Amino acid sequence: MNTREKLVSTTSKLIRKKGYFGTGINEILKSVEVPKGSLYHHFPEGKDQLIQEAIMYGGEAMMMKYGEALRGKDATDGLSAMIDVMVDELRNSDFEDACPIAAVALAAGNIDEKIRKACDIVFKGWQSNLSGYLERRGITNAEEKANELYAMFEGGYVLSKAHKDLNYLEMQKKFIKVVLEA
Repeated sequence: MNTREKLVSTTSKLIRKKGYFGTGINEILKSVEVPKGSLYHHFPEGKDQLIQEAIMYGGEAMMMKYGEALRGKDATDGLSAMIDVMVDELRNSDFEDACPIAAVALAAGNIDEKIRKACDIVFKGWQSNLSGYLERRGITNAEEKANELYAMFEGGYVLSKAHKDLNYLEMQKKFIKVVLEA
């Protein structure tokens, strides 16, 4: 992994734990063990450009995990497995990790518009991928249902993290069939 990739990967991990405002340039540089000049060499626009790329990187990494969970399963089982990925992420990090995009999107009103757009692109990509998955399984109104499911899952994720209680995510499994059959 080259310096640029290390900066993006490390930033992605840090924003999951600390959000946009909690992730500082000095901490990133210290973690990667590079001087400040390296950051501006690879990211001339500074922290905001690095955060944008870290959002895209984190979003792609999570989509790959979700894709593995969904692969080869019917819609109900696949979506339950997707929730299991979220549950495992929280449990394995002792509730320190957050959704890599929500961790930044929650600060969207106070951050650069390009960063907000990066969050939007990732969320729309996730929703589009889920919509395609549902369509391939014969679910009607797949796009609308994918949007509903993502809203439910993200809400459950945020509440589970906030309360340090996985039941908020787990309870989403009860509503999967309701949404799919609506």
